[in-house]
Amino acid sequence: MMSLLNLIAMLFIGSFAGVIIGVMGASGAVIMVSLLYLLLGFSMHEAIGTTLMASFIASSVVAYVYYKNENVDVLPCLWLAFGAFPGSQLGAFISFNTPDSELRSIFGILLIALGAYLFREREESIIKKFERIHIKNEKYRYAMAIIIGFVVGVIASVFGASGGIWFLAILFLIFSMPLHKAVGGAAFLMALTALFATIAHARYGNVDFIAATIVGIGAAITGNISAKFANKAAEKLLMKAVAALLIALGIFLLILQNMA
Repeated sequence: MMSLLNLIAMLFIGSFAGVIIGVMGASGAVIMVSLLYLLLGFSMHEAIGTTLMASFIASSVVAYVYYKNENVDVLPCLWLAFGAFPGSQLGAFISFNTPDSELRSIFGILLIALGAYLFREREESIIKKFERIHIKNEKYRYAMAIIIGFVVGVIASVFGASGGIWFLAILFLIFSMPLHKAVGGAAFLMALTALFATIAHARYGNVDFIAATIVGIGAAITGNISAKFANKAAEKLLMKAVAALLIALGIFLLILQNMA
């Protein structure tokens, strides 16, 4: 039976990650993975699989809101999903066959690198770096979507991150979607990719369904609330705070690895 303390911890993890997702649009998943491992004693494999299901729940709520407002163009998203599905299966296989200690080290390095990046600039600046991309040939456009979907699927399934900013960039730049539709499509793709990856990880027994549901509900509630009240000043401050937290968590994971 789950203790009250564990229940509170799961709600805290989901709610905290949800605030970050709502204000920044990304980085919440890696926080979930880290805290499930550090606070609740999950193995890295379990933390990643559980985070993916929680991300599916949270992203589905956001995607539904966008869909209800007719801001999800399903067809282009499906091309990315065609790549994300096999990618997520391969990612789960790679994750399952990577020892927990090595996965912890890799994840620690990833957190430090991501934190350092966030100190420098906004995640949305990725879009600006690819502003010159313009693909007229429709076949090339769809081929690129499948390839990128595959790569994002692998990364999502290995590390528990949903790759929303990359989906957003592809829909906005390559498929020339209006930004609000690109955001809605990215949320839809995040939910699909997280679902594919969750199924793959569940086959290896690395998903705690109860914990994922609790964390996911917490993230969905606070994510939607914080998104409505987000402003640029608060976002900039939160960006720096999250960057510092990611670096600290990454260093802590590496220290634990060396102590093991």
